[in-house]
Amino acid sequence: RKWASDITRRLPFAPAAITWIRLFGAPAVLVLIYRSVNPQILFWTILICSFSDYFDGWLARRLRKTSYPGKVLDFIADKLFLSVTLFSLSIISGLINTTAASILAGYHLLLLLVLASISWSISLPIVTITTAEKLAVLFSYLLVVVAAGGAAFPGKQIFGSLLWPMTIFAVLSALTSLLSYLRLLRRFLARVVLE
Repeated sequence: RKWASDITRRLPFAPAAITWIRLFGAPAVLVLIYRSVNPQILFWTILICSFSDYFDGWLARRLRKTSYPGKVLDFIADKLFLSVTLFSLSIISGLINTTAASILAGYHLLLLLVLASISWSISLPIVTITTAEKLAVLFSYLLVVVAAGGAAFPGKQIFGSLLWPMTIFAVLSALTSLLSYLRLLRRFLARVVLE
């Protein structure tokens, strides 16, 4: 117990710092793809950024430093990193199907824009994460890792065989998530109208 409280006092910013890896990772991925840098560097960059999505939440819970602003920062980092990476891997390098990447990046940007607009209009940051949204983010991360892995390790058949299933799962989970948000919006509007 004592070691946990010592770490908490010394590193209260650690979960947020890990989240910032994705915010810095988005332009880094764009530069790495645009400059045609070694695909293995790109793969490891995407893998580290993807892993940071899990690790920042785990660390925040472990250190008892979970907060609503941290949740908002995590949400923004996910949406920006995934949108930039999906567009870059499809348009610049052609590693992901352009239609699928456009649907997924459009979904992430639309959700970010809608929640930012609502948050701005009521002067309070709102982040609502449904189970379907968690799946959409998970499969989007898996898709970018598999696509980058296929370019980095062309001899490894596992990446090639997982690319289409991950693409399908990611698109279906994004569409399902969009429907879950529409149901949530309908319930919210029904409650507001009834009151």
